[in-house]
Amino acid sequence: MRVSMIGWQEVILILAILLIVFGPTELPKIARELGKAWYEFNKASSGVIQSISSPQTTEKKEEDHLILEAARKLDLNTEGKTDEQLRKEIFTEILNKKENPR
Repeated sequence: MRVSMIGWQEVILILAILLIVFGPTELPKIARELGKAWYEFNKASSGVIQSISSPQTTEKKEEDHLILEAARKLDLNTEGKTDEQLRKEIFTEILNKKENPR
């Protein structure tokens, strides 16, 4: 037994049944309400997805800001460097200052 998607013939049959059951005045109202419900569902589901991914992004931005701030306090050149490069330079600079205090 093969199950497939609904074809155009089935869609027309369903629309005809809906037209008979609800009438020509109620069908547009129902379609409008279904459209609004679908829009709200998509809006809510995208909000959930954004809220899940948003804290990670915020934490990453805060971390990047702290790395840049530490590099600037140590007078390191930050231009064109990745976070990993800056981390290594900060670590090396701190170790050098511990070994050779001024």
